[in-house]
Amino acid sequence: MTLKVLRKEIAIFVLALLAASCETDNMYSSHDCYFVFNASLYPSSALTRAVGSTGGDFCIVKAVMEHGVTHLKLTPNKGSFAATDLDLTMSTVVGGRAISYTRMGYKQGLVIGRSSFGQLKAYDLQCPNCDFDYELRWSSIYELTCDKCKRTYNINGSEGYVQSGEKGHNLAMYKNVNYNEIDGMLLVSN
Repeated sequence: MTLKVLRKEIAIFVLALLAASCETDNMYSSHDCYFVFNASLYPSSALTRAVGSTGGDFCIVKAVMEHGVTHLKLTPNKGSFAATDLDLTMSTVVGGRAISYTRMGYKQGLVIGRSSFGQLKAYDLQCPNCDFDYELRWSSIYELTCDKCKRTYNINGSEGYVQSGEKGHNLAMYKNVNYNEIDGMLLVSN
């Protein structure tokens, strides 16, 4: 084997490794996301149940400003809750540090919970195939649908792949999703 052939094979191998690493990173959104939630302040909320469950519970989380106060509007994939556990008035300070709810993905909406396998996940609430301009809604326990393109995405034990409709991009998923059950702190970020 000549040195020229060896160099070519090494270059092909390195390119293949780079392509594989980019493919893995592409499953996660590169969009700015930073969301902090103190579940210990809202022990019976739909979001606290979703992140504290052993699996199968998810919750749509939207930040909405009402009369100068941020509210988290929650829509769980299953279960029944009191109205006060679905509309949370948020503080702008958690643990002595200022919190902004404007960095929750593309348009201040996330889908957070645990797959039936217990994996903690967070997806963007906007449809990735409609330029992140259309919000998803629950169509079944583990499926979200876009009313514009009619795609349905599966979020249970998957990476938010297109379940039905035209092929397209998977849901935008956020890389860092951590929940500390001891202090009740949830953090979603990139």
